[in-house]
Amino acid sequence: MGLGQTLLTIMALMLMGRLILTVNRTVLEVGSTKDVAEYRITATSLGTSMLEYAHDLAFDEATVDTFLTSTQVSSLTASASFGAETGETNYLLFDDVDDYHNYVKIDTIPNSAIFYTTARIDYLTVTPPTSFTTTTSKSFNKMITVYVTSPYMMDYSLDVPVQDTLKFRSIFSYWYFR
Repeated sequence: MGLGQTLLTIMALMLMGRLILTVNRTVLEVGSTKDVAEYRITATSLGTSMLEYAHDLAFDEATVDTFLTSTQVSSLTASASFGAETGETNYLLFDDVDDYHNYVKIDTIPNSAIFYTTARIDYLTVTPPTSFTTTTSKSFNKMITVYVTSPYMMDYSLDVPVQDTLKFRSIFSYWYFR
């Protein structure tokens, strides 16, 4: 075997090694992308589920069994008192939207990951046509913000990956017409 054949063999082995490394890297990236997508889909399901549960509830503790008129805004729950009332130990027992304030739910999905879902409730001041500002003043508008995170959800778009959090919002308004 001459020098030329040896060089060709070495170059062929280098080319084959480079090809194998490229294929392996591509397979690993596809697997990672699939996992990230799966975690985000699951997190989206958990976040929207919490919003859907909240949409089935009364606007406020003061509106659970009665109707308020536009002059009775002072009857609403103070923002400092948001949260579950006595006896409301889990979300299935909540009767109004602000019971979700500071609520934390931990979901362990078999063969997947652990997800942490938290919620925050704020009153809103509405400035037409499309401006909303959170406030501590009582109003007939509330916003729920749901955050879903998991140690397995990472944002790889940054140089140093950080844990990713999905955020969902919905606005609730109280309307009463005679």
